[in-house]
Amino acid sequence: MAKNKSISDKITADVHVKKAPENSHTQGTFYREGFLKKYWPAVLLFFAASWGIYQACIPYNYVLDDKIVITDNEYTKKGFAGIWDIMTTESFEGYFGEKKDLVQGNRYRPLSIVTFAVEYGIQDKLNPRVSHIINIILYGLTAVILMMVLTLLFRNFKPRHWLLGVPFVASLLFLAHPVHVEAVANIKGRDEIMSMLFSLWALYAALRYTDQREKKWILTSALTYFLGLLSKENAITFLAVIPFSIYFFSEARGNVIKKILLWLGITTVIYMMLRFNTAGVPKFNQQITDLMNNPFLGMTPVEKMGTIMYTLGKYVALLVWPHPLSHDYYPYAIPKSPLFSLIPMISLVGYTLLAGVAIKGWKQKSVYSYTILFYLATLSIVSNLVINVGTFMNERFIFMASAGFCVAVAYFLSHHLYQWFRGGWILGALIAFGAAVGYGAKSYVRVPVWESALTLNKAAVAVSSGSARANSFMSTAIFEDYKVSRASKEEKKNMLNQVEYYASKAIEIVPDYNNANLMLVGVVSERFKMDRDIYAYTRDMKPIILRRPDISFIKDFSEYLKDFGYDEGLFPFYVDVGKELLKFTDKRRDWALMYLNYAYHINKKDKELNEALALAYELKGNTAQANAFRAAAENLQ
Repeated sequence: MAKNKSISDKITADVHVKKAPENSHTQGTFYREGFLKKYWPAVLLFFAASWGIYQACIPYNYVLDDKIVITDNEYTKKGFAGIWDIMTTESFEGYFGEKKDLVQGNRYRPLSIVTFAVEYGIQDKLNPRVSHIINIILYGLTAVILMMVLTLLFRNFKPRHWLLGVPFVASLLFLAHPVHVEAVANIKGRDEIMSMLFSLWALYAALRYTDQREKKWILTSALTYFLGLLSKENAITFLAVIPFSIYFFSEARGNVIKKILLWLGITTVIYMMLRFNTAGVPKFNQQITDLMNNPFLGMTPVEKMGTIMYTLGKYVALLVWPHPLSHDYYPYAIPKSPLFSLIPMISLVGYTLLAGVAIKGWKQKSVYSYTILFYLATLSIVSNLVINVGTFMNERFIFMASAGFCVAVAYFLSHHLYQWFRGGWILGALIAFGAAVGYGAKSYVRVPVWESALTLNKAAVAVSSGSARANSFMSTAIFEDYKVSRASKEEKKNMLNQVEYYASKAIEIVPDYNNANLMLVGVVSERFKMDRDIYAYTRDMKPIILRRPDISFIKDFSEYLKDFGYDEGLFPFYVDVGKELLKFTDKRRDWALMYLNYAYHINKKDKELNEALALAYELKGNTAQANAFRAAAENLQ
């Protein structure tokens, strides 16, 4: 009888869940019980999982933008003495030595850089091991706080066990998701982690204030929101996320939400004043002419919108099936895509449908509506629709938005399948934990990619073969290895061949890409040092000069060659290059005189050279010099 009664109770419970009002999840206070007392195993699991997935990166060195915020940042390397400078300047200033308008809106993300300065101040040296460990701990803590928030929001959902509930499943999927590897394994990615961590903390405190109306909670919410903003601008999206989270999951009156909004609004204004005073007022009409900081350069509005929709569709695809992954989505890893081509149109229709579902479910306080709005709100600031973020996309850009996806998946697996049929909870649990294991395994095998510049770029060119930046950086990584290599001459020649291959590939994509052309200059110069073949040098250097005559190393190497007796090969080369540069109508023409003067120092009595110098000075508006060289040419045979 007891057994039959138990089965009957379960069936009754199932029926009760199905017949419950759609917005029954809004009833009652958020806080019901202490989190750690009940969920301490989840806390331990999250930290253990974070460590297990990412511990391999602890011995890794600094890579990519780590040099901007750590290794080559003068303020960071001042330690504690640099904190004031970090807080009162634009975030690139410690690297460049001055404020530069490289991207729209500039960057003001001082808090994560302050943590690097504190690390340096305590240790009196750069120590990437410690930095990696801190990232891993912060990432585990972020998953814990996400579960704390979701435990409040989904307090009225009663799974068979908390391991099968939305809060745990969503947080586990978030922790395991491979699109987060960049944010954790790349030390600089701490700004993403801290921004999400403090934003979630602000949401948690706001929910507690909704229950208790105690000032300590609203102050905590405002303070942690402010810390999130100081970590990265993305936190500003929680100005919307926090109030609509309260709306969707409670019966709180409008005056409560308005008061929270007031405090968050004041905090936002304070942050904006601080940001404008340090990084400057964003210039949304600023023209960025560097393709690597403005990927939409030269695109029509239709191409720009199509390419943006392409990337927004790719974000969804990577959230569902995170393969293949890359740290580089610069031009043209994402192809130029007119809006009315297939993929952008599918993406546009998909996002339109998502927006429709979100709007339709607003009044009913649908959980799916909430997760869609969370995703769209946190994605908006990095979508390139609001501001040009300087690249087509990045996996770390959906660090926040991925939480909305994970909650939607967890809600479907933990709640809807259970509603649809009695065995649904079993299927949901199998899919959920299978996905978590799969995501975790993918993250684990992705981490070693971040070991060094060479491993990182090798992986990138395999996926982002259309990226000029990925190919150029790959050539740089190989060239850096070449410079310290003690291999044989033949092996070093093979390394130079690889440098040339990737640099040339980058130039095929973006012909005037400075770094790729610089790498080819390095290849040509190193080959000359090996073989002393001046004719091979002049042959290979000419097309580089015609693309980028402004590369300073070309001038330096030309000065170096003066004393080695190669005038016979260099003279016709300098004349030829100078005359070719004169044919351009852009700024490359300005460099013609330098090469013609190199030739003039070798042989002043060449008629063709004097005629070319006359033309060069005439084009520069120096009539006196033009006439002098023209007269000299007439006196020469």
